[in-house]
Parts: sequence; structure tokens; C-alpha cells
Amino acid sequence: MGKVISYIIYFLIAIVIYAFIRASFTGEINSNTTIGQAATEVKDESIKTLKDMKNDASSAIEDMRNDMQQQKAN
Repeated sequence: MGKVISYIIYFLIAIVIYAFIRASFTGEINSNTTIGQAATEVKDESIKTLKDMKNDASSAIEDMRNDMQQQKAN
């Protein structure tokens, strides 16, 4: 159980780093950005990334269910 929690924490840290790097390259975080603004931007991007991943996973599961139902029908 402890390894699963560790992997979840690593995954969340990776998403935060990804959001920070993405915001830096898109220009939303620059040398004039305050720490509070950067934190808000990273938080918003992290949430957006997690929601996108959830939606993609849900779509993939739904597509798989539809394929399985079509295979059973044939």
C-alpha cells in the first residue's frame, strides 16, 4: 500500500512540474510573474491536465465497452 501512495505522489509531482514547464514556455510565467501568480497558474494547469486525463480515460473506457458490445452482437 505504501508503494501505491508513493507512486501517486510521484505522479502528482510530475504533473505539477509539467504544468510549470508548460506555463514557462507559453509565456504565462516569466521574470515579472510573482510567486503567487505562478502558483495559481501551475495549480490551474495541473487541474486542467488531470481533468483532460480523466476525460480521455473515460472516453477510452466507453470506446472499449462499445467495441465489446459490438463483438458480442456479431
